[in-house]
Amino acid sequence: MAFPGFVAGLLALSTLGAVGMGLAGPATAAHDDPARFSYVRLHCTPDNESHFTDVTIELAKENFAPPAAPIAIGGNQPASRAFIAGFEANWGADDLKNRRNHPTPAVQLFTVLEGVFSITVTDGETRQLSPGDVVRLEDVAPCKGHITVVGDKPGHLLFAR
Repeated sequence: MAFPGFVAGLLALSTLGAVGMGLAGPATAAHDDPARFSYVRLHCTPDNESHFTDVTIELAKENFAPPAAPIAIGGNQPASRAFIAGFEANWGADDLKNRRNHPTPAVQLFTVLEGVFSITVTDGETRQLSPGDVVRLEDVAPCKGHITVVGDKPGHLLFAR
């Protein structure tokens, strides 16, 4: 799987919402080291159940934008689409109440820009995500998927595919 390069290649794009905000969740552990980046992976096992895994990738110094100083980045992978999605307050609450899971429509990466999002996977674990948190969604069909619920205020996510 070539995903670690994908994360690094989209790091600048996916962290736009994190500028000026502290990273929460698993990203905090690597937050003080610019050569390491952590994100949440939501993936599917062969039994079509979804699970979370915390992932930390190593980045290497590169002359990305001379004459500026080198920055820590990883390999590059193409992204065909990036977009911002807006969610109403309490979006998905009915799905959680009725245990209505959905798979992601495509393997994609998202960053929380605004709001609080809770995601529940089929193994029962729930993660609360705040601005700056990054998640890699891999639970495409036939995976049973996950349930996303937005907090009591509207929220925005930045997606990259």
